[in-house]
Amino acid sequence: MGKKISQEEIVMALVDISFFKSTGATSLSDIAERLGIKKASLYNHFESREAIVKAAFKFCGEYLASITFLPPDLESVTKKYSAASVLKGITKRYFKMHEKRPLFQIYTFVESQKYFSKDAAEIVMNEEKRLHEQTETLFKSLANNGKIFLPEAYKNSCIQWLLAGITSLLSDQLMQKKRLIVENPASGEGELFSLPVDDSALEELDRLIDDYTRRIG
Repeated sequence: MGKKISQEEIVMALVDISFFKSTGATSLSDIAERLGIKKASLYNHFESREAIVKAAFKFCGEYLASITFLPPDLESVTKKYSAASVLKGITKRYFKMHEKRPLFQIYTFVESQKYFSKDAAEIVMNEEKRLHEQTETLFKSLANNGKIFLPEAYKNSCIQWLLAGITSLLSDQLMQKKRLIVENPASGEGELFSLPVDDSALEELDRLIDDYTRRIG
């Protein structure tokens, strides 16, 4: 009896391989080899390679939609700490979440495809919308607890300015770590992902938040 695999395992094999190779260069043979099955077995789950890619975008979109940087105890956190401390803690946690698998691979997979795939571009657009909504919730909580003063007329532009800085720094941080991993092959996958990374992006994030909260505090 052949090895049993799920559609999700096939999808994640594609995403994992695409981390080291381009998505376009990832073949059915690559996926089958990663899973330890025959190439023909993939057709029991998907009718084509394109169908696997389509399913991968669907999986990645749903996974990203489940991620939030807001803590469950948001109100108590914004009441207890300064705006700068809250923003630094939340965004650093968000950065660290993205450095772990499978979010690391999912993020870089989608980012690498956003200019070539309508599905990937839609995922990025939806993610930006969710981040904006979550940040708006965060700012409302900080304002209600007297930690910031943000006039309604400037709220959207202030949120967009902050998110632009955060997403740019996050992208730089993760792409830098991806290059480090790809350029330094090791015997075990765990060893690869434990390679150190320059935290200058996090230091720049602190400076960004300090400047930002001085303006809206």
